[in-house]
Amino acid sequence: MQKRVFFTILMAFFALSCMAEGLVYLSTEDFKKKVCYYDLTLDKQPQWKYIGDKPCLIDFYTSWCKWCDELHPILEQIAKQYEGQIYVYTLDAEKEPEVAALFGVSGYPTVVFCPMENNPPQAISGYRPIEFWQEVIKQIFGIEK
Repeated sequence: MQKRVFFTILMAFFALSCMAEGLVYLSTEDFKKKVCYYDLTLDKQPQWKYIGDKPCLIDFYTSWCKWCDELHPILEQIAKQYEGQIYVYTLDAEKEPEVAALFGVSGYPTVVFCPMENNPPQAISGYRPIEFWQEVIKQIFGIEK
């Protein structure tokens, strides 16, 4: 009986976690599967081709960055507010320097906006209030809230 209750609770938790997108942490491998596949062993610069099914923004942060810590709650709000319309990813630039280097990220936080239709990504560095990010989402992705 205890196993059945535990299994039921575990399955309910799994189902709920799959339903809510929220702020998603990316590794390099996740980036290659969800955002843009690239192979640095080839002798040419990787080509940008967004592979997601809806626009995304990627927060590049570091563990020591005070402004990154301030931005995360805002990005969590953005993820909830635009759930089902955009993906909101976050990536630790110290743990995943290869991806940060692809975008030329050198200051933190940096948020990269990846629109659909293979339009080039656009990066914005620095902490800003939620209203700023909502306006950028409107301008780049054409999505209003």
